[in-house]
Amino acid sequence: MNVQEQTPDFSDLFNRAVAACAESQRIVGLSSSTLSFSRSSRAAAIRLRRAAVLMRDTWSEAEAVHRVLRNEVECVARAMRKSGMNDRAAVATVRAHIRFVLYDGGLAEQDAEPVVARASLWVEQIYAAA
Repeated sequence: MNVQEQTPDFSDLFNRAVAACAESQRIVGLSSSTLSFSRSSRAAAIRLRRAAVLMRDTWSEAEAVHRVLRNEVECVARAMRKSGMNDRAAVATVRAHIRFVLYDGGLAEQDAEPVVARASLWVEQIYAAA
């Protein structure tokens, strides 16, 4: 059997969703540490409520961005599976592309790798469902 492996089509939306997910990951981390600091420093109740509302809004926005990325990752994974690419090659291709987008954008490993791990899991789930 001759399998022709092609480079998948990573759309601009895919790349923007990757960058937005990493940024939301960074912001969620900052908001969590800010809330923890506010609690430990015995901040005023009004300040704690504001921090909690901001954190809840940040998590909601992050969830929406992750849904967009998941849809994009799943579309790319299905196209790779349909073209005959095996699961390991698909995961490696998606990981490499996401890392390129994020590290080229100047993000640190701590912000990029959770997005890479999540996207890898989504690709694995698409292949496992087949």
